[in-house]
Amino acid sequence: MSSRETSTRRRVLTAGAALGLALALGGCFRPLYGPTASGANLQDLLSAIEVQTVTSPAGQERIGHYVRSELIFNLDGSGRPAPKRYRLALDTAETIQPISVDTTTGRADAALLNGTVRYTLTNLDGTLLTEGLARANATYYRDQQRFASVRAARDADIRVAGLIAEDIKQRLAAFLATRP
Repeated sequence: MSSRETSTRRRVLTAGAALGLALALGGCFRPLYGPTASGANLQDLLSAIEVQTVTSPAGQERIGHYVRSELIFNLDGSGRPAPKRYRLALDTAETIQPISVDTTTGRADAALLNGTVRYTLTNLDGTLLTEGLARANATYYRDQQRFASVRAARDADIRVAGLIAEDIKQRLAAFLATRP
């Protein structure tokens, strides 16, 4: 056998093995937004979640407001009211850490906003279905101009809230898709 024949044969065997493995594992995966284990449409299940009022420590209510608004839109952005079957309770917290300090003034030039949301999904009768903790962070620049710093902090809140809301939505979708 020539080197060319063994090379061709090796490619054919490798391609055949890869195809066989792909076919064997093809039945193991199911699209997230396809039919659920219960047979219900996943988007209908997500829109059946009522997002409760968020609990936040004093002075940290803004990130809770943004997370709740993002979740309401992400779960049921259709605008048509759906009958609610689940309740989602949210408990938020945030911390701000300075990441660089101006040596002449002693002021923080940049900060890291860490957002944490503990969520609990229950039935309307109060039975716990799932719970978890979602986290996200964002950096922002703290300028000497007060308005610029306030706006940068608000933008960081909005970015963190969007990341957390998307994380919670994906976790709830995965849970509801596999629940019989």
